[in-house]
Amino acid sequence: MNDQIKIVEAEILECRNKLNRKKKRIPLLIFIGIALSFIFPYLPGRRGRRPMMESWKYHYAVLFCAVIIAIVLAISYSMDKTKLEKNLRALKLRKYLIEQKRQTKN
Repeated sequence: MNDQIKIVEAEILECRNKLNRKKKRIPLLIFIGIALSFIFPYLPGRRGRRPMMESWKYHYAVLFCAVIIAIVLAISYSMDKTKLEKNLRALKLRKYLIEQKRQTKN
């Protein structure tokens, strides 16, 4: 039983570390998003197509790319965070159930 609890506690610690790393990565993702929003208007969408900058004004293209990147980053961060929190709750429940099982045997 103690081995199971130690394993679950290690998994809980790992999950918490992943959540903390995800929070620390936010400024880097914002910086990358800003940089990409200035680069994307120069890139053509498909082969043979003109870059976005040729059909739109540059500042509108940058703003459009920034909004799209912000939406994608927000959704992906939210989904990952929700998944990790759900996993953390499941691990805490598993630890609680193991402890309850151990107490009922004593």
